[in-house]
Amino acid sequence: MYLNRKVYIILFLLLFLWGSGQKISIENKNTSVITLRYNNNKVKLKTGETKTITGKDLNFLYITLNDGKSTEQALPIFLNSGESLDLTVNDYNDVDFKGDKGELHKLIVNQQHTILYKNVVKYQNIFYSKKNTKELINFSELILSEYLAKIRSMNASPLGREDERYKRMEKYAVQDWISSLFLFLTGKKTLDHQSKELMLYYYNTYMVKDIENFDCDVRFQYSNLSELARYSSQLGITLPKYTVIENTGDDPVNQYLPEKCQAYYFKNKFNYYNKINSENKEYYLKVLKEKFNNK
Repeated sequence: MYLNRKVYIILFLLLFLWGSGQKISIENKNTSVITLRYNNNKVKLKTGETKTITGKDLNFLYITLNDGKSTEQALPIFLNSGESLDLTVNDYNDVDFKGDKGELHKLIVNQQHTILYKNVVKYQNIFYSKKNTKELINFSELILSEYLAKIRSMNASPLGREDERYKRMEKYAVQDWISSLFLFLTGKKTLDHQSKELMLYYYNTYMVKDIENFDCDVRFQYSNLSELARYSSQLGITLPKYTVIENTGDDPVNQYLPEKCQAYYFKNKFNYYNKINSENKEYYLKVLKEKFNNK
């Protein structure tokens, strides 16, 4: 009888948490107006204002500083239903996290890129000086493995690797890690044998299983897929083809990008021309609004 009652209590709590959704509070301590974008919503916050968001399956929060004039920053959100997170947006693009998984979000959003990129010089030494493909693979995978172990430990889910939120964290981290390798493996008009071998290894081991459902929420995801598309014929790989939404001189690459990634292409162009205050930005902004619903 006691056991049945305990089971009912646990089920009730799980149902409650599942139904309560996520809760995210964003406080603007920046000296300028910030713009928040999430799902299909867009909100502006003046200095000192706070916005609370509740809902389910919020995977990314996009923040633009300087009243929409700065480059948009994508913040991944890894909350379970019933969990909450407090974000404080400070000056210099600094975002602080508190609450459920606060430290974990600090690690992934503020430190992950630096952690995964700090070994690029060592990678290059193995690649250029030693020309040892196997050593580079082993060393790079050790770096990834240690970082993922830290994430799992901080996530503290009894499901471990099978936790759905952890799976998203892993995919996000893996793409960031791959971009640190593609950084020096690509950039040449013609790939050498060693670069081909390594790119094919990372593609077949870490990317091909998700290639049909590839996301371009952040720059390194877009960059990784673009590089694969650019060298697809040299690598001898077949990528899914898509309808090109807006024709440009980069159609040979963009034809391998799903709509969301094509939208990122135009967003990336707009950010560049907006930063240098060029008239060209108007074209890319128009395409984003008319062809991609400003995604």
